[in-house]
Formats: sequence, structure tokens, C-alpha cells
Amino acid sequence: MKTIVKITETQVKRLKRTLQESVLHGKMVERLAKDLDMNYEPSIGVMREGGEYYEEPMVKIKIDGEMITPKALYEYLKFKYKLGGDFTKQVIKDWMFGKITSDNGLSKNVPLF
Repeated sequence: MKTIVKITETQVKRLKRTLQESVLHGKMVERLAKDLDMNYEPSIGVMREGGEYYEEPMVKIKIDGEMITPKALYEYLKFKYKLGGDFTKQVIKDWMFGKITSDNGLSKNVPLF
């Protein structure tokens, strides 16, 4: 048995916009993750503060072996791709901890811009 669903033009426009945003969102996650995989590597750095040593998440640049903070990487990628801050932070965080899904989903739903 077939069911016919009627929707208004406004609902069609909203649905199209949502579908376009979800496709764009996935493509941007894929693009950023590919860039991160190709050029960077998650790492752990040892920092000294007040005579105490502690471990801190760092990012290693593959080309020269330099260690940078995730914040520095965030600032660079935000400038390079001109994306929203929360989106860029979430992609970096999920990439560092291996939480980007096979369909380019993030562990937390954040807007692209």
C-alpha cells in the first residue's frame, strides 16, 4: 500500500536546505580530516611547569617534526578554511582521538559556520 505525503513549498525548501547542509558538512569534515592525516600526527608532549613535568596533547607536523599545540593548529585551519570556530575545534578534537566516523560524522553535532 502506498502512502502519499503532501508538503508545502516552504517545507520543500527547508528540506532541500537541510540536505545540502548535511552533504556540505560531511564533505568539509572529509576534506579537513584528509588534510590533517596527510600533514599532521597526533602526539603527546612533555611540558615543564614549576619543576613538575606533565603530558599534554600536541600535534606533530610531519614535514619537519615540529610539535605544535592543538590551539595553534586550530588557529591555522580556521584561517585556511574560513570555517566556524566550533566546527574546526570539533574536527580537530575528533581527529586527534579517532572519533571521526566512516561516513565523516563528528561525535558532536556542530554547525559548519
